[in-house]
Amino acid sequence: MPGAELAQYGVATFAIAGLVYVMTKFFDKRSNNDLAEVIKNNTKALEQVTSVVQAIQLSLTRQEAKIDELLDRARR
Repeated sequence: MPGAELAQYGVATFAIAGLVYVMTKFFDKRSNNDLAEVIKNNTKALEQVTSVVQAIQLSLTRQEAKIDELLDRARR
């Protein structure tokens, strides 16, 4: 019966296409989650860099004030 064999091939093709679709959706979700995690990690890293830069700027401002004070004393 050629009709029965053809139907089996159709069902097998449909099943394989369904598996490919499910696997594609699985990896797509996973890559989106990975991307979100990378963005979160990069945000944390940028916040840390920003805090270090602010600390350096504060330190430089204090040093500049001390140098100005020392120069003022030296001129007297």
